[in-house]
Amino acid sequence: MKKFNRLEITTQDRVGMTYKVLEVFYKNDLSIDSLEVFPNKFCVKFKMIDSKLKGILLEELYRVDGIISIEETKLLSYEINEKKLFATIDSVDKGIIAVNKSFEIEIFNYYCEQYFNMKKDKILGQDIRTLFYDKPNIIELIEEGQEFENVKLKIKNDKGENLYLVSLKAISDDDNKIHGFVISIKDFDDAMKIANAVLQSDEGAFREIIGNSPKIDKVKKMILAVAKSSSTILLRGESGTGKELFAKAIYKLSDRNNKKFVILNCAALPDNLIESELFGFERGSFTGALTGKEGLFKVANGGTLFLDEVGELSMTMQAKLLRVLQDGTIRKIGGTEEEQVDVRIIGATNRDLEKMIENNEFRRDLYYRLNVMPIYIPTLKERIEDIPHLVNYFINELNVKLGKNIKHADSEFLKHLMNYEWKGNVRELKNVIERSMLLCSGSILNRDDIVVDSRKAIDFKSNNRIFNSGDRLKDIVERVEIKVIQEVLQDSKSIRKAAKKLGVSHTTMINKINKYNLN
Repeated sequence: MKKFNRLEITTQDRVGMTYKVLEVFYKNDLSIDSLEVFPNKFCVKFKMIDSKLKGILLEELYRVDGIISIEETKLLSYEINEKKLFATIDSVDKGIIAVNKSFEIEIFNYYCEQYFNMKKDKILGQDIRTLFYDKPNIIELIEEGQEFENVKLKIKNDKGENLYLVSLKAISDDDNKIHGFVISIKDFDDAMKIANAVLQSDEGAFREIIGNSPKIDKVKKMILAVAKSSSTILLRGESGTGKELFAKAIYKLSDRNNKKFVILNCAALPDNLIESELFGFERGSFTGALTGKEGLFKVANGGTLFLDEVGELSMTMQAKLLRVLQDGTIRKIGGTEEEQVDVRIIGATNRDLEKMIENNEFRRDLYYRLNVMPIYIPTLKERIEDIPHLVNYFINELNVKLGKNIKHADSEFLKHLMNYEWKGNVRELKNVIERSMLLCSGSILNRDDIVVDSRKAIDFKSNNRIFNSGDRLKDIVERVEIKVIQEVLQDSKSIRKAAKKLGVSHTTMINKINKYNLN
């Protein structure tokens, strides 16, 4: 192992001091291994020399006008930071492999040594492809520099064959030129334990709500704030935004989650059937009523009743629903006795209720009863940065249904999806992903697999907001990030408040602002 001398040289703040110091080393035929330059200070690392030559070097350095002091040091700043980095990498609970652009392994942490049963001094400098020699799909992705997340992979060692989740992140410069990548490896069983723990937490209630855009995070925070109350909630938003998923999240986070969660689609049934479904009926109350039946209000007693498409109720049914909301009593069709029920109502609609009130199509008094806590569910085009997450989620979900083994979608596929209008929101996106997977003959979704229906492909020119042909996904995401940060900064009036809204640290927000010149 090579040994080195290290000197910390403090100087006056003068132009040309670096050149004068380097000149002394050059005259003594000493090759510098590393050089750090700071205001009024140099740190130099060079091959170890004997005490006599060191004395000559120090004497000549002190003759340089402007040098104040010279001290020996054990490590340069970058070496300290490097040791901290490697210690951190070794301490994380997953395997980390860093690879340069020539596919040579440069970092192979402690957990990788355990996974592969290999010592890092034997593997450093080796071609990463030799590590996955029996995994052609992984090698193909590595050679393409294609990023992927949580691909299941079996790895053999002397302890047998275990299942892992493998992800790859590219290392790119400002011009998007790839200089290498980082591979992370997690034990599948450990990941499942963590996932199960999450499912038992508040965050677990949102496991089917995919995305972490600012607007979705805002909805989640509102739900967390009101879920444990008994207040009536009205979910507003376009068709296909997933209002039922949010209703289920409210139920799971409520104190009523040990009781029933009952769903009724108000647009799917005529008035007479809706009434019998909600309130129940007595035997003989109408033709065909050979037995009695409990209504959904009674079934959901103590729990939650989700009334989807509540804006589709007739004025007659609106009046009947209003009475339940006012005094909490119901009466079966054909019955004579009132029954008290304790039901938390969550309504949902894509209709403009305010306009319906003006047109005498919706009761104003019912509107105020339902609209105690309105929550607006954003459209997909308002949270396009969530599309890559949604695509990965649907691929994993639909692989089972379709009997496919699609690994991921390429950047062109994602770019085009992010540049589409999505009038059908998340529901339309899922349908497009399913069609694409049916058409895909390989393991990676690409641009040619995208079809809206059997008659035409998606018209991606319908929305030219911030994307251009030929852009990389990284560029697209950065533009979205800039737009989101600008909007939040404008609304928040301060960097600290904006950082809090976006769920990042104050330092991260400042770095983002500086990176994108948003001052």
